[in-house]
Amino acid sequence: MDRNGILYSEKGGCKASREVVILLADMAHYAMKTSGMGPEQLCDFIIDYHEKLQDLIFPEDTSTREYAPYAGDSAIAVFDQKGSEEKSSKCVRALQAALRVVHAISAEKLDSVRIGLFVGDIIEARFNNHILKFGISFTAANRLEELCGYFGTNVLMDREVALAQNDEKQFIISIGKITPKNFKHPLNVYSIYKPGIHNCPHDIDEIKLIQFISMKNEAMDYFSGNEKKNIKIDYPLAKSKLHNVAKLFKEITGKDDPATLRILEYIGENPFPTDDFIATGMMIESKGGDSLGVRLLHLSRELFKALDRKFYNTLVINTEWEKHFTLEWKEKGETIITIGDQPDGIYYISKGEVEILDEKQNVITVLGKGNVFGEMAYFCEQKRRNATVIASTDIVLNKISCEDFHKFPNLKKIFEEIAKKRRLQPRMDIG
Repeated sequence: MDRNGILYSEKGGCKASREVVILLADMAHYAMKTSGMGPEQLCDFIIDYHEKLQDLIFPEDTSTREYAPYAGDSAIAVFDQKGSEEKSSKCVRALQAALRVVHAISAEKLDSVRIGLFVGDIIEARFNNHILKFGISFTAANRLEELCGYFGTNVLMDREVALAQNDEKQFIISIGKITPKNFKHPLNVYSIYKPGIHNCPHDIDEIKLIQFISMKNEAMDYFSGNEKKNIKIDYPLAKSKLHNVAKLFKEITGKDDPATLRILEYIGENPFPTDDFIATGMMIESKGGDSLGVRLLHLSRELFKALDRKFYNTLVINTEWEKHFTLEWKEKGETIITIGDQPDGIYYISKGEVEILDEKQNVITVLGKGNVFGEMAYFCEQKRRNATVIASTDIVLNKISCEDFHKFPNLKKIFEEIAKKRRLQPRMDIG
């Protein structure tokens, strides 16, 4: 026995590692639900909760249950391979257990629970009269459970659990490639959307639901990249597809899909992949709600300069206009605007620089991150582009089209203010 009391003898030492599926469950809003309870009431509440949860996770074969309550409202269930069954079978059983729990929540037979599912190795050791289980799989399952609140789901699973499904395959949906807070490696995260769970009504049009899932998975391939399908990361295309996905989900459910909105928010905050995105995916530093920075996308500095209290609702509260800005990537040397053309939209720069040229191809100025261009053509008599704009570096742009620009009067006024200020500056009549 070592100084921690863990036996390493042949009889009681650490057992060989085994691959299992960890199901980690945690009650949502536990502190709020139990804050007014006395010790006896809390005891009855917790025992009743764990009895229900255990019976849902392991409704049969009680002799081989591996279920352990911990930290009050949390629980760990372990799914091992049985006899000669296929390796994927434990993943199927784990997800089916999670679905029983989620359907019980939907039927109001159980308090809301978040579940993380993860495949990994564990080992066991005896400590006094207890068998302890060890492995980073528990931490990974815990991180997935924590992210459920962030993405608006009750169940999140890793790629191995997701790919092992057969009967449920058509309902599996990609959430993203994510490195959770304090985690060193990214997880490819999935969930499952079925009638009666995850904001999907019981009577949802299943054909349209499957269409939504297919569209979302395709969009996520362009967000994260998919080497097997030879798909490179393409945020502009991913954003466009995700807007269509969000629209379809709202159409068939009457609700927003939080997981889709989170990816759109991320693209808004990071319109070009960070240097370590391929290795890490999305870095989730916290599981809190929307921040002002998230909601404001990457508004240009000039929009803030033009900001007035009367525009506050337009920019901060009613942010419908955000989705009408398309994301564009341009390579160095590409022409974005040509002098004399009719205007087709207004741009702001999220990354990189552009050169502004006059009719003689002389450089008027250089604009970088945080600047707006293209608005002048809307506020002059000619209604034509009065300068040529060329990408002097690889560049990331957000663009609002003519049609969408006129849908938002207050936004139009803001760009008009920017145009007025430009007219007062020498050689800055750009657009």
